[in-house]
Amino acid sequence: MRNRLLLSVLSMVMILAAMDLSAAVSRKKYFNKPQLGIWYGPVTPIFGTGELLEPDMGLGVFFRYNLPFDSVKLGLDASYQEYKSSGVNELTMFPVYLNALYLLPFDLPVRLQGKAGAGMCHLHMEPDGVNQWEPMFMMGAEVSFPAGKLANIALRVDYIFVYEEYMKDATENGHFINAAISLYFNFNL
Repeated sequence: MRNRLLLSVLSMVMILAAMDLSAAVSRKKYFNKPQLGIWYGPVTPIFGTGELLEPDMGLGVFFRYNLPFDSVKLGLDASYQEYKSSGVNELTMFPVYLNALYLLPFDLPVRLQGKAGAGMCHLHMEPDGVNQWEPMFMMGAEVSFPAGKLANIALRVDYIFVYEEYMKDATENGHFINAAISLYFNFNL
């Protein structure tokens, strides 16, 4: 009787372990598909930029495509961010950048990703009516989980650095934090 109970328990443990391994493989497959998505959330100026502008909500879109390596993706992001100030100034930003996403090698039900990239940021400043493109850099992290076979939901945090000190009259660079909820769709390309 004791041997049968031990054999039953061991069999159940092996079956559950096999099911968990199978689920881990299918969870990773979601990351390995091209993705198109949107994000929405608070955009916050920080450091000296935070003294001039007020936080607001931002909206963005992104597309990600797989590289030959299983844990690396290439992404293209664009967003709209508008900042008011307590004075008369107003800033509207359109960051457009490429980034590389790295899937961290932890076997969890959620996917942990680190990312870094660079691109250009269009700035429109009022009341001066200034329009200009500035170089920008970003880095961030994302936690995502599948919401079915076609969609994923994620929480993302991005730090955006707008490089302006190369200009003659600029005194400081722009620093922003975006924290958002993302919804993206997986494609079978």
